Amino acid sequence: MSQGNPNKAIARRYFHEIMNQANKDSAYEILSEDFVFTLPTHPEPFHGPDGFLGLVNMLHSAFPDFYIDPQDMVASGDWVATRWVGGGTHVGGPLLTVKGNLEATGNYFQIDGMTWHTIKDGKITESIGHEDTLGLMMQLGVIPAPEIVEETTPEQNEALAMRYFQDIMSEGRLEVVEEILAPNFAFIIPTQPEPITGYEAFKGFVMYLRNAFPDIQFTALRHMSEGNKVASRWQITGTHLGEFLGAPATGNKIKDFGIDIFTIRHGKIVSVHVNENDFGLMQQLGVIPV
Repeated sequence: MSQGNPNKAIARRYFHEIMNQANKDSAYEILSEDFVFTLPTHPEPFHGPDGFLGLVNMLHSAFPDFYIDPQDMVASGDWVATRWVGGGTHVGGPLLTVKGNLEATGNYFQIDGMTWHTIKDGKITESIGHEDTLGLMMQLGVIPAPEIVEETTPEQNEALAMRYFQDIMSEGRLEVVEEILAPNFAFIIPTQPEPITGYEAFKGFVMYLRNAFPDIQFTALRHMSEGNKVASRWQITGTHLGEFLGAPATGNKIKDFGIDIFTIRHGKIVSVHVNENDFGLMQQLGVIPV
């Protein structure tokens, strides 16, 4: 369903106005009197707007920088399911959980979660939450986290990123794909509706890109690395000689900039998250008026 779905709008208000802002008026407006909230980390359900506000205020007391950011929403009928990312720093009051009250640890956490809302007549009647409770407990230091042994050095990780830009993206050497990318590799970029996953799909994307810009050149302007992550700021240049994102060949020279974040495991790249000046690129291709 479209982003204009009224139940999605109510669910967004739940996250932004109640969870993030602890807005009392919003809670009374969009939560029903018999509202029920359940979450595995809390031993008992929370009932009604007042009961839920008690939970929200406890979270903001424990984590003064608490946030929850919805990522994806799926809506049908009376239901909305939302995938979210949330986090905060435990420097305030105790956190109420199934393991009892946890006193402030000073630790920061960030976890994934999902919420299933039931919405009737413009009011949320039920909120069922599921979250990465194990990750929360490990990040807060309540449960020992497994020791992570880095298999490659930051220098080796940056070298992998450089080979990605030079050998694959600039030179189109598709044989290098299976050498430096993991079999479950995922390429995530806003201009594609879904992640591009696996060797063959990514090779197809590289060929498509190079057909659109046969002389494309990627230049890494700067790198930084931490743990198994590498962040790279890059520049591309090329000539638009083939169809790209619906734009027929123009012969225009293009220049674009972007940032990639690489995740590396077992000596291979498992994912690349990309963001670029896609609006400016489409202007250069004549799709959007300058």
